[in-house]
Amino acid sequence: MERPMWRRGAAMLVFLLGLTAFAAQASMREVEPGSTPALKAGEGLLVMAVDTPVPVYSVRMNRDGKLFGSGGMRQLKAGRSFRLYAVAAGAYGWRELQMIYGYSYRLADDEDFRFKVEPGRITYPGDLLFRPTSVWRAEFAMANRALAAIDWLRKEHAAIYAAYPLEFTGRYPDPFPAFYRTVQGSASLDATADLAQPPAPSALPLPVATLFKRDRILEASINPAGTLLALHVHEGKDDWGVDLVDLKAGKVLRLAKSALAFDRMEWASDDLLLLTIDKPRGLQMVTVVRVDRDDAGDRRYTQIKLPRDGVIVDPLPADPAHILFASYSNQGEPMVHRLPIGSQQSVDAFRFIYRDRVNQGLKDDVGWFTDGFGRLRLVMARKDDGYVLLRKEEGEYRQVLALTEDMDFDPVALSHDAAVVYGFTEKDRGQRELVEYDLAKKAVTRTLFTRPGHDVRRVLFDARRVPIGVQYYESGRIVSHYFQSDDAHMEGLLQKAFPGRLVQVLDRNRDGRHAVLSVDGPDHPPQLFHLDAAIGQVSLIDDFAPSLAELRFAPAEVLQVKHADGTRIDAFLTLPAGPDKRPLVVMPHGGPIGVADSLHFDRDVQFIASLGYAVLQVNFRGSEGYGKAFREGGYRGHGTVIEDDIDAALQHALARYPLDPSRMCMVGASYGGYSSLVAAVRWPDRFRCAVSISGVSDRVLFFTASDSARRAKTREHMEKTIGNPHTDLARMQETSPLYQYARIRTPVMLVHGLEDERVDYEHSRRLARMLRLGGHPAVGLVFEKEGHGFDSQENEEKSWTAVAGFLQKHLGATDAPAKAAAAP
Repeated sequence: MERPMWRRGAAMLVFLLGLTAFAAQASMREVEPGSTPALKAGEGLLVMAVDTPVPVYSVRMNRDGKLFGSGGMRQLKAGRSFRLYAVAAGAYGWRELQMIYGYSYRLADDEDFRFKVEPGRITYPGDLLFRPTSVWRAEFAMANRALAAIDWLRKEHAAIYAAYPLEFTGRYPDPFPAFYRTVQGSASLDATADLAQPPAPSALPLPVATLFKRDRILEASINPAGTLLALHVHEGKDDWGVDLVDLKAGKVLRLAKSALAFDRMEWASDDLLLLTIDKPRGLQMVTVVRVDRDDAGDRRYTQIKLPRDGVIVDPLPADPAHILFASYSNQGEPMVHRLPIGSQQSVDAFRFIYRDRVNQGLKDDVGWFTDGFGRLRLVMARKDDGYVLLRKEEGEYRQVLALTEDMDFDPVALSHDAAVVYGFTEKDRGQRELVEYDLAKKAVTRTLFTRPGHDVRRVLFDARRVPIGVQYYESGRIVSHYFQSDDAHMEGLLQKAFPGRLVQVLDRNRDGRHAVLSVDGPDHPPQLFHLDAAIGQVSLIDDFAPSLAELRFAPAEVLQVKHADGTRIDAFLTLPAGPDKRPLVVMPHGGPIGVADSLHFDRDVQFIASLGYAVLQVNFRGSEGYGKAFREGGYRGHGTVIEDDIDAALQHALARYPLDPSRMCMVGASYGGYSSLVAAVRWPDRFRCAVSISGVSDRVLFFTASDSARRAKTREHMEKTIGNPHTDLARMQETSPLYQYARIRTPVMLVHGLEDERVDYEHSRRLARMLRLGGHPAVGLVFEKEGHGFDSQENEEKSWTAVAGFLQKHLGATDAPAKAAAAP
């Protein structure tokens, strides 16, 4: 939840008096380490915890809505800070965080920031997370890290923790503190001893640094004339650039360099390129690049930097001297302006005046749609806890559609004449389909594409915003379906030119004659091609990852698996060469709902295959792309239905391919990590090891320590797809590896980032502690500055190197893949 900073200038005296008031109140007394206060009648104990990346002057809370509050924490250092207080029982709420004198953030009056202190027990309301997003704004949230709070209490207030029960208070229950108290005994408080170092690997056939080196080419965009190609390139750490390729002359010119990655490249005209770099709050830093020729005929360019951050609403191709640009006023209100970009002087001279904005008469607008002439005709705005579409009618914006998170309608583009919106829907349908929504009739009036059992993934448009085709996946392969015979014929020629490969059109020019293609496969790293459709010629531009171009990789096969209940399941088996039966690594994908594996090139899979191990991926129920019934078939199937599908695919593979059933491991990230741990519980003698990367161990905790649960709509969706801790607590504990830790005898490896907001590190902290208490300690790695995935290539390399050592220890080494992975 983002909050603006505010200043109380003349009210400073009142503020200081307020500080004195709550500091002096006897109803909230700080408990010094080692002391054991005698609680008065009606008193309880409160653990306050704040997690901040920067020093904080004070954090204040109120009791029962009182003006001056009941207490707080002061002089907090960067990191996590704890305090223990004896407090009067009652309702409390976090209210304010102060950075320096006069500058503060007020927290919203939201249930997440309110809690109740009960007498005679220790209340822990969770960690208050403070994350500045800019100079003036910050995000606040709560995260349940009860084990970390318990460890602090046992270190600083051991007698108090022993004497009083601790209870987490939040929207959802947390049975772990009581569960932990019954089994902890006299375990060491040294949390660093919970995870041992993973074993080092033997010689690796394919160097980790080579395979996991970031792609050099990240994006490609062709100009309307089809003569110039812009490439977003990554040369190394903090070294990003945009190259201009003259498709006729073959010359390359560096247009821009940056220490940050570019988010988007968009041609406004044949010689005008718009470059954006992501900033906090969804804003962007925009640079305009104008390309022309010097007297010798060589390409040259001029850069124009916009004076403020914002978002390009429309590049206005019919008016190269302007763009439609959205930014924020000093009061945080969105402003859309027609911004002149003819020169740096014209940009600098422009005044972003609120009353001159194009989006007059709007409130809480967050997205803007224009017609083919660049006129603002449709707006997305916040309403309550959701979003609505507003159409301009007779000078006023009126609601035409409420947008839901159940795929009733997902807008993609506004037609050239602004009469209809193209989008996806699965409302009362069996799959996600491309439809046309008539704004005047306020209804879906036409279905443009449907295929039973297949979800549309992407719409392909021509220069006038007319849909010309769609893309969807079929058994792991991307399919491009075109509506016109000429386009369909060209797609057929591409499939013949690249047999067995996955071909995607990344961009097309104005008349469709020129296109940029991405071509890859399970054993073929992606390459970038230029298609000249007029002469039917395809030319290689470059490899996305040049360091992989000369290496050989293991092929993959599609497995059509029929479950016992008749459900058809796709699985993919990557099988490295070798004379003997191969050890097998089962690798479930994340999600689990709305995510799927495919036959695109996958570094993780190929690294494991380079060690000589086959890799099995399964698109179990819940996976994306197979229609609504298949996706919803995974609802509430965590640890049960989903793992049954994985088991069916595994048995199918073992029966038909040269795999060694006595040498198998599970490796997965996010939900895949959870699935690996569940397998160790359900089949303790089947797998030799399990690796969980950023994985869930406690299904109940996911509701109180994840950014997914911070909005009412997403909580509602989670309760529908995962379960409701208020009503399904026992079942969720039964399918949580944490509460079944005593059944885990399989060696476990845990990898987690401390800044993971999706699956908090508390998951791995709890499981590592319980496995240690159970006599089967895990090995693992913890990364301080990583979230739900790897931002650092160095950390990614460390992680996979450790995974290799862990797999080699439990599956044994093989020699055959060394030749397969070597350069030809």
